[in-house]
Amino acid sequence: MLYYMFALMTGSMIALLHDWRSASNRWAACFLFFAAIGGSTDLLEQSVNGRLADWADFLNQTVTPYALLVFCLVFTGQLERMRAFRQAITQLALLAPVGVMAIITPFSPELRLNYWVMLTWTSPYYLGACWLLLLAYRREREPARRRTMFITVLVMVPTVLAVTLFIVLGRALYPQFDYFQYVAVFFAYSLVVALPGVFFYGVIGVKLRFERDSMASTMQAVGSGAALLQHTVKNEIGKIAMGTENLKSLMDADSKEAVEQLAIIERAAEQMIAMTERLHERMRVITLVQQPCRWDTLLDALLAGHRMQCEALGIQLHVRYATRPVVVCDPVHLREAISNILANAMEAMPAGGQLTITVEAKRRYVRLSVRDTGKGIPLDEQRHVFEPFYSTKKRTSNYGLGLSYVYMFMQRSGGSVELYSRIGEGTIITLQFPRTSLVQV
Repeated sequence: MLYYMFALMTGSMIALLHDWRSASNRWAACFLFFAAIGGSTDLLEQSVNGRLADWADFLNQTVTPYALLVFCLVFTGQLERMRAFRQAITQLALLAPVGVMAIITPFSPELRLNYWVMLTWTSPYYLGACWLLLLAYRREREPARRRTMFITVLVMVPTVLAVTLFIVLGRALYPQFDYFQYVAVFFAYSLVVALPGVFFYGVIGVKLRFERDSMASTMQAVGSGAALLQHTVKNEIGKIAMGTENLKSLMDADSKEAVEQLAIIERAAEQMIAMTERLHERMRVITLVQQPCRWDTLLDALLAGHRMQCEALGIQLHVRYATRPVVVCDPVHLREAISNILANAMEAMPAGGQLTITVEAKRRYVRLSVRDTGKGIPLDEQRHVFEPFYSTKKRTSNYGLGLSYVYMFMQRSGGSVELYSRIGEGTIITLQFPRTSLVQV
């Protein structure tokens, strides 16, 4: 029992410390915590007092199914579809059976749970949680998230069904029988599946978030380095520029060749300053000024400046509005992010092709996709495309920072950016904003 408790407590701490701002992680931590305290009842009864052990047992059996169901509602995006007030009402309504059980359950002289009453509401909670996970997996189309959903289903559903069968139903039929020995097998199974799942695929987003944290640290370090580089280079090039001006004043007007060489030095110095300023601009911390923004208005204005370039390259530009949403975001940074994606897409089609922009609202998010029919990006390069200074092209005006900027903007906006590419077919880059940022569809 203690091994079971420590394993679940560890999982609870990892989920919470990993990203406490995520509602999904908070509810996962809550569910795992209350599931874990069930393993402490024997220890509390022997070393502390029986009353505390009774409360631990009560909370374990009543709060665990509630926390699990709310976690699944959050993780699968069902709660995000509701307004904040409805979310609060839903969570309070689901908590009501726990309050009822606290009122009707005798704690003296010992805890006596009515397992038949427990069966009437805990089994629907457990089965509902399993159904939500299975339904979300079936509906998910994004490859990375579908894989995460699949691993989460493998980890949770068999064990939750075992708890429903052996503990919820079993205790109602035979209260004195020890069913934990059977459930322990399923707990061990979940642990065995969860460990490689977290490290290689991601369970409830943990692997994906570890990668994002690493990327954020890298971007912060690069940004600091870029600021220092810009300051140092600007000072030194300023000295070079001043020196060339002094040389000009000391030279004869007839020394045309020398004047030309000094002009070359001046132009090179100006280009170096411009480059370092651009690097610093790209890598600085993004500060958002969020406001309601009509995506169709922003896109139409932005694309007006790209149509001539597309025509010159033989690229057919298409825009598809499945919806014309108003989204709370930073329009300046959004415009810059889309411009970076468009620039990459056009560079990928030097001989012409199709460039399609799609705006649509899904169950959990509002998204904008840019699809090109270029040569595509090899699989081994796709994992690096959001890294600073990485580029799949030999020549680029963004210094490999365009998609890094897009990544940081989306992270700061509470959204995500996804890339899908196949050799010979092209690339799709999708900006996804949470549906909670949607003001109007």
